[in-house]
Amino acid sequence: MSYVTGAIYPQQDRIRMGVTQSEALDAYREGGASVALGYMTPNARELRELQQTFNLHELALEDASHGHQRAKLESYEGSLFAVVRPAIYLDAEEEVRLGEMHMFLGHDYLLSIVNDQIHPQQAVYERFNLIYATPDGSPIRLLHRIIDQTVDGYMPVLEGLENDGDEIENALFQETGAGDRTLSRRTYELLNQVADFQRACKPLDMMLARIMQQIRDGVLDVSPYTGATATEIAQEKDELQRQFRNIQDHVVQVKERLEDLRTSLQNTLTVHDTIVAQQQNEDMKRISAGAAILVVPTIIGSIYGMNFEDMPELKWTYGYPASLVLMVVACVVVYLFFKKRGWF
Repeated sequence: MSYVTGAIYPQQDRIRMGVTQSEALDAYREGGASVALGYMTPNARELRELQQTFNLHELALEDASHGHQRAKLESYEGSLFAVVRPAIYLDAEEEVRLGEMHMFLGHDYLLSIVNDQIHPQQAVYERFNLIYATPDGSPIRLLHRIIDQTVDGYMPVLEGLENDGDEIENALFQETGAGDRTLSRRTYELLNQVADFQRACKPLDMMLARIMQQIRDGVLDVSPYTGATATEIAQEKDELQRQFRNIQDHVVQVKERLEDLRTSLQNTLTVHDTIVAQQQNEDMKRISAGAAILVVPTIIGSIYGMNFEDMPELKWTYGYPASLVLMVVACVVVYLFFKKRGWF
């Protein structure tokens, strides 16, 4: 799997969707049009061709080749390299699956590279076509749509994690839940999933802030079309900043809810350990009370088992049954004592 789909945005013509890679590259080389190309795990030859055509920075190309990158934004002369981590949640496995998308943004191009296996190729194809079909196909707006869709995809993942967290809390105080050995393991594993998801979301806030700063400073070309007036460019800057700020607000919400969930799960682990310790204390109390009951007949039996000559009870006709009765009565008294104190 490599090239998925592409689009050409001529200055004075309609968008051309679903173009081949060669058509898109030829249109870019001819000039007068911006292009958007989508790839899925391209090979080294294709990446080298893209580098030669779009003059991509060597370090960015190396990151795109190796994959396994954290979410980040790197600025190079005349271009940006961005990495975002799409996510899905598998509820049955209680597992967050993180993808990886690399984007090269230039004045008149956007290259999007999906570098994961969490989405089938058909889903990637449909997603790219949906993004590229925007009437205003400026590269910066396409970048906005990709990041926006990625962050929107975080909401179902967050809700899945929160639902599982609620299930754990409900099970905690059920009769069998507190002593369930799997509960602490389930909580710990969910905490790991939350931490992985947090690492994917955390850099986005700073990434978006940097993009907005570069828009304000004029580092990024946001001209809606060639020959746009200063007023139109200023309006486009304001609009793009509003849109990226809206994504940033969503990212902050996700981060805050994740932090709340993480704190709740950590508290759940603490409470679970406390409940288990209390149960163990109750068990130890019962064991100690039972041992105390057994000590009473042991003491009585050991006293009369010493067989001293000067022990009148040993020669008493009813000595044996009396000692048994004494043992039983003493055990009952001790049992009632502990029962009253709630040890049984």
